[in-house]
Amino acid sequence: MLKSIIKSNKGSGMIFGVFTLTIVSVIGVSFLSLTSSSLLQAKHDVIRARALSCAEAGIDKAISFIMEGGPNGEARGTWRGTYTPGSPLESGGNYTVTARDGSGITVGKIIITSTGTVTQGGSSLTRKVKVVVSYNQENVSVWNNAIFGGVGQAGKSINGNVAIRGSVHLLGDGEEYTDLDGDGHWDSGETYTDSNHNGQYDLGEEYTDTDGDGHRDGLEPFYDDNGNGTRDPALTVTDMASEISGTGNIGNNYSCMPLALKSRVPTLTQEYFDGDMVDTLEAKLRVKHGKVNISGSATVGEQNLTGDSNKETMDSVYVSDGFGGNAGTSSVYSDNGYEHGYDLGDGVVSLPIIDRGEYTKDGTTYTTYLDYLQNKGYVVSGDLTITQGVAKTIGDANNNITIDASGNMTIKGIVYVTGDITFGPSKGTITYSGKGTLVSPQSAFVHCNLLPKTNFPLSDVLGLVCGDKVELATGGGDAQLYMAIAMYAQHQIISNKQNEVAGTMVTSFFSMSNVPRLYQVPELANNLPDGMPGSDPIYIVSLSVESWQEIK
Repeated sequence: MLKSIIKSNKGSGMIFGVFTLTIVSVIGVSFLSLTSSSLLQAKHDVIRARALSCAEAGIDKAISFIMEGGPNGEARGTWRGTYTPGSPLESGGNYTVTARDGSGITVGKIIITSTGTVTQGGSSLTRKVKVVVSYNQENVSVWNNAIFGGVGQAGKSINGNVAIRGSVHLLGDGEEYTDLDGDGHWDSGETYTDSNHNGQYDLGEEYTDTDGDGHRDGLEPFYDDNGNGTRDPALTVTDMASEISGTGNIGNNYSCMPLALKSRVPTLTQEYFDGDMVDTLEAKLRVKHGKVNISGSATVGEQNLTGDSNKETMDSVYVSDGFGGNAGTSSVYSDNGYEHGYDLGDGVVSLPIIDRGEYTKDGTTYTTYLDYLQNKGYVVSGDLTITQGVAKTIGDANNNITIDASGNMTIKGIVYVTGDITFGPSKGTITYSGKGTLVSPQSAFVHCNLLPKTNFPLSDVLGLVCGDKVELATGGGDAQLYMAIAMYAQHQIISNKQNEVAGTMVTSFFSMSNVPRLYQVPELANNLPDGMPGSDPIYIVSLSVESWQEIK
C-alpha cells in the first residue's frame, strides 16, 4: 500500500517545479517590466527637465534682446517678434521664443512665450513657458520732471507752497568748495561757490586780476557767485508745506489742470492699476539730501480711488533723509512706500551750470555754455521787451522772433539777449508757434500768459534760459497767469501768484507763494528746443518679472 501511494505521487515534484519556475518567471518579467518602466520614466523626466531648461533659456534670450537690443539691430526696449537659434543648444534641445506687447490687464507690459523642445532616441518632448515682464527705461535728465532743484538755499530746495503734478527731483547737494586739507568737509577759510548770487564781490569769489597785484580791485571783473555770504551745506530740510492751507501737494495726474492748458498738451499715458485703466504721469519724488516736511493737509501723492480714471498714488518715492512735519509719512501715498533712499547715487544727475566750465560741441570747445549759446544764436544787445500790442521782428534766417500787434509770436532757433528779457503787458497774452529758445546771462520777467498756438511741445515749444533768475507774475497787477514753457535759471525761479504752468522748471532754488500749480509734460524731455542746458537724456533701465507660468 505504501508503494502504491509513493507510486501515485511520482509526478508531483515536476508539477511543483514547473509552478515554481512559472512564478519566478512572472516575477522576473514583472521586475524587468518595472525596471524598464522606471528607466523610461527616468529618461522621460530627464527630457522633461531639459525641455523646461530650453524654454527658460528662450525666456532669458528674449529678456537680453529687450534689455540690450534685438538680433536685427532693434533698439533697447523695442524688440518684439519670434526668434529660434540657428543651431541646437549644448543640451541638445532648442527653443522658439516670442515677445509681444500686452493688452487688457497686461497693457504696458511685455508677454514672452517660449517653447522648449528636446528629441532623444526617437522620443520628443515639448514644454512651454509664459512670462509677463515690465520693462522700464526712464530718462532721469533734469527735464523729465515738473521741477528739478540743485543746491538749494537757506536749508530748503522749495520755499513756500506749491501744487505739483509730475515728478520732483531735488538734489540739495550743497555748494561746491575746495577741500584744501582733504578732510572731506568744508572748513572756514576754504573757498566755495556761493551759488545764490547777490550782485557784489565777496571774498572767495573768482575774479580777473587785471593789474596782477594779487587781490581784487574795485573795477576788476568778478564771478558773482554769492547770494547769502555763507557756504550752504547739503540740505537738511526740503519744506513742502510751510504755512500750507490744504492745496500744496505732489500728484500723479492732470485732475486739476485748467482746460486752457489741458487742450494744448498731449494726453497722458494709460496703465492698468488696481483694476482700473488710469491716466498717469508716472510721477516719482527723489530727494537726495533733505528731510521732506509735510504739514497740514499737504500730501505726496493721494489715496487710491477705485473706479477712477486717474492714478492718484505716486509711482515711487526715494527720500534719503525721510519725512517730517506734523503729517509726515501718514500723508505719503506711493506704490513703493516711503522708506526707500535716493536711488541714483552720486554723479548720475546734476544741475547744469551755464556760466562757468568749458563746453564742447561738434569738436569746438567754448569757454562756457553761455558762450556756446551766444556763438550759435542771434545776439541782441541790451534788454529785450516782448509785448502784446507791439509788433517786432528780430533775428536772421536761422534764429529769430516775430510778434504782431495781436500778440502772435513765432520763434525759431536761439535768440541771445545780453540784458534782461521781459514779457508783457500785465495780464496780456502772447501766443507762440514754432520751436526756439530765448537766452539771457541775466534774468527774465514774465507778466503775461505764454501759450502755444497748437500743441506743447510736439508742435510749439518755447525755452527760456537765464544765468541768474526767472520771475513769474511778480508785478503788482499780475495774477493767475497761464504758461506752457521750459524754464532754466541757474540761481532761482520765483512765482508769487496762483499761476498755472505746464512744462519744467530747472534751477538751484525755488521760491513759491500763493500756491502756483505746476504740471509736468512728459513729452517735453523728448522735444526740447535748441540750446536747453542738460538736454541729453540719461537713461536707467530695469526689468521686473510680473508672472511666470508653464502652459499646456
